[in-house]
Amino acid sequence: MHSIASVRSSGGAAAYFAQDNYYTVQENAEAGAWGGEGARLAGLSGQVDKDTFEAVLNGRLPGGEMVGQVEGRRLGLDLTFSMPKSASVLALVSGDTRILDAHMAAVRSTMSQLVEKQFAEARNYERSRSGEPEKTGNLVYALFAHDTSRALDPQGHIHAVVANLTRDLKGNWKALWNGEIWKNNTAIGQFYHAALRAQLQKLGYETEAAGKHGSFEIKGVPAEVLKAFSQRREDILSKAEETGISAPKGLDRITVNTRDPKLAVADREALNSEWQDKAETLGFDGKALVAEARARALEQARPSLRETAREAFAEVATRIAAVLRPPSELAASGPAAFLLSASTIKAQHAAASAIRHLSEREAAFSPHAILSAALGFQIKGLEGGAVVTRIGELVRDGHLIPAKSERADGHYDLVTTPAALAREQQILDRIDAGVGQGRAFMAPDIAMTRLQEAARELGKERGGSDQWQLNAGQLAAGVAVLSGKDRFLNIQGVAGAGKSTLLGALDKVLSAEGVKLVGLAFQNKMVADLRGGGGAAAMTAEQMREAGIEAWTIASFVNRYAGPAARGEGERFEAARVALRDTVIITDEASMVSSRDMASLTMIAERLDIAKAPFMGDRQQLSAIEQGKMFAVSQSSGQATVRMDENIRQRGSPLLLAVAGLSNEGHAGLALDLLAAHGRVIEDKTDHVAAAADLWLSLPPSERARTAIFTAGRDDRARINGLVQQGLLKDGTLTGDGVALATLQSVNATREEMRFVSTYRTGQVLEARMEVRELGLKRGEYDVVAIGKDGKVTLERDGRRKAIDPDRIDPNHRFDRLGLHERKDVMLHDGETILWREKDGARDIAKSTYARVIAARPEAVTVELADKRQLTLPSGDPMLRRLDLGYALNAHMAQGITQAQAIEVISSSQRNLATQRTQNVLNTRATDDMRVVTNDLEALKFQLDRTPGNKTSALEVVGRLDVDPKPANPIETRQLPELKMSPELKAKLDAVLGPVAELAVRQLPVPEKSLGLDL
Repeated sequence: MHSIASVRSSGGAAAYFAQDNYYTVQENAEAGAWGGEGARLAGLSGQVDKDTFEAVLNGRLPGGEMVGQVEGRRLGLDLTFSMPKSASVLALVSGDTRILDAHMAAVRSTMSQLVEKQFAEARNYERSRSGEPEKTGNLVYALFAHDTSRALDPQGHIHAVVANLTRDLKGNWKALWNGEIWKNNTAIGQFYHAALRAQLQKLGYETEAAGKHGSFEIKGVPAEVLKAFSQRREDILSKAEETGISAPKGLDRITVNTRDPKLAVADREALNSEWQDKAETLGFDGKALVAEARARALEQARPSLRETAREAFAEVATRIAAVLRPPSELAASGPAAFLLSASTIKAQHAAASAIRHLSEREAAFSPHAILSAALGFQIKGLEGGAVVTRIGELVRDGHLIPAKSERADGHYDLVTTPAALAREQQILDRIDAGVGQGRAFMAPDIAMTRLQEAARELGKERGGSDQWQLNAGQLAAGVAVLSGKDRFLNIQGVAGAGKSTLLGALDKVLSAEGVKLVGLAFQNKMVADLRGGGGAAAMTAEQMREAGIEAWTIASFVNRYAGPAARGEGERFEAARVALRDTVIITDEASMVSSRDMASLTMIAERLDIAKAPFMGDRQQLSAIEQGKMFAVSQSSGQATVRMDENIRQRGSPLLLAVAGLSNEGHAGLALDLLAAHGRVIEDKTDHVAAAADLWLSLPPSERARTAIFTAGRDDRARINGLVQQGLLKDGTLTGDGVALATLQSVNATREEMRFVSTYRTGQVLEARMEVRELGLKRGEYDVVAIGKDGKVTLERDGRRKAIDPDRIDPNHRFDRLGLHERKDVMLHDGETILWREKDGARDIAKSTYARVIAARPEAVTVELADKRQLTLPSGDPMLRRLDLGYALNAHMAQGITQAQAIEVISSSQRNLATQRTQNVLNTRATDDMRVVTNDLEALKFQLDRTPGNKTSALEVVGRLDVDPKPANPIETRQLPELKMSPELKAKLDAVLGPVAELAVRQLPVPEKSLGLDL
């Protein structure tokens, strides 16, 4: 495990880090060791004495020079590297001190090869008054080795205490800019784990994966022994169970809040004896495992003829496997691979896999992310240095393209691939080629009249007024579709702009012309909404059919038409042209469409000569889960765009209208300020998730039905579901004994991760969504029953076992054929609200469809769907494994949903989830009222204002387009973007608080100076 913390006190650090050093305990309990090129340049070497260490943390060099003496100066960082518990037990209880040396070697390698060479930076003020980062390649640090946890368990760990010092390229000593070290915490941990794993394997130990980020354990140490020597961990988990916290960030918070001062070791021999006694009572002293490892290491050092032959065979096998791999520019294959060493081949293929893994979600990523992902696959014998070298080779040879650098030292943060760059350009080229190639159905003035007539008809059909009128934005978009001559069009509409009403009107007008309107969406729930005219949850199946809008998921549409369109001729091609001849295809929530799908859709529209293919959505809301943000890229490139900027959904609430406007324009902190000023923010530093559940449960039943709970992430969603269920059982809303169901929850592994044995765990379920020929798998579900050290995964189905080699999975297959799931126990009661995680076409159940449990019995579960259909699912029905409690939704599930009232749950500690895009979605779901529940309002504002949540674009990274504003300079930690409000947004704020110039007088907590407001 690896962690980073700031050093708070030079004197306290000097005293603390000198404690319980196992490797010097017989000599000098205050000894540490200097490390780093910076330490060498400063004349620091050998053992660390307390006074010198304290002086260096205070910025005093041995020669007396004082560095970075400013008010509030930071002292340094504590990078802590903790051995796996199994290694600590074998080293400190079983007595294999070789492990301690191996641990020190792994830490030294990580600090010198990665942290120092890659992340050490100073500030250069030559071009900027605020300074810009500049690579220095040197650090001053001291290594202190400790052997106990805070609960006095055996826990070998090394503190690398990095002083706030570095020497720049001109030889001047400066304060260290440590942003890169903090940012790359995961990569540092991956590098360290790989280095330690390799060291332990040299000592004769076998290792096995034990979690994320490369963590592992030594094989042979029983789980009960690891648990018994993990008192501190058990205390944390006990507190987590007591409070109901399960998310990693929540566990981190418990770790900090329950931390006691480290206990002093009064009698080290007695402590060691106590450890050995505990191990003996557990029936494990580790001696046999240590002896076995020593023998294996001796055999490796002086291999027998048999062992030599085995190693040679393994080397040849690695080369042969590389020879047989599909050709790739990212790694050697074919005959050329046979000339490379096994270590080189491993580094090449690990880097290639990492790039494919990252490319599935992003168009650009950092070299350090490649390193982290490559090491995370836990390939035996692979170390970080070889991967770093390989990444450099890929950049040199043009297989990775560096981002355009604005820095004086030429350093770039991101790289992209030629494939990503070519795909984005191809999409833009196709859209440009569609200019003038669309079909104009009528003149603009006629289109305006017909659209308004259709809107009035819709009003009457939906039980409203016959005075419905489309606003200017809706009308402009509708006219562009009906009268424009371009095949492609961007319809950019803010959340709540009335896109569904526009679609209903368009459908009526086009139908009268003999033209079919087809809606596409990336998930089934959105498809249901399109079919239901924006209100599928409240409409019967008959009403949906009467709405008349044919709707498909993008995946289904692409599967149906991409093949024939790409072929360009033949019977299927001609049939597809006929089927789509008089058709307008509108893709809804286009911000969530990946580059891969956008490329397929534009190709289909072009090849099959579709009349019109507009893309409709909001570029400020959540982007695709997969790579790409082409809806925003297309707009930024200047391609045809019509805007719908009027928020209809929240026009009945001036407050929510203003909050939505601020959120949409990126002013996340101000949106929260506005809500807080009106008593709509609840801050609970102890347990905000439980507070949110209690808030919903405190509502009368009629209000609960009108109030949705939205979360930033799925962990909070799962916990709220459980807490709400407990509350409903307590108040009698839920009844019956309940039925326990073993449901499946996706592991969310990428296609590339599925090719590595380290991804799999016993007890998981592997789903083959179609036949996977290279693995010999037929469609269906398989239980993962064993993970072999030979890299094979043993599956079981219907009592039959089959071993598969994940490495044989074709990385270039165009379908997501495999899914990996964890089992999750869910208890269902009568009256429960559920939703389905997967679709069931035969019973017309869409993914994310809600239902109410009528009766939950061991033999069957009866549910009622939103369209009032009742279904009885017998025990063993596959759909009973695909459901979940439905009291809360996360942001990706919430986009496109409208509810009267909402409770938004979001935390400042959710670094990857608390973003401006997430907040924009959550802030725009309610029509009448909303409340935000958070752990720390100020910290949340700070997090949101610095985290746009933008995805990457290859074209943007290389400097061809400017799609999203660049983030603030990381040097200026308090910098916020300048506030620029549109006239429309100012008017919305005026409606809530009066003229914007009076905001300060009204005491709205706005950081006026940092935002550049002229107040």
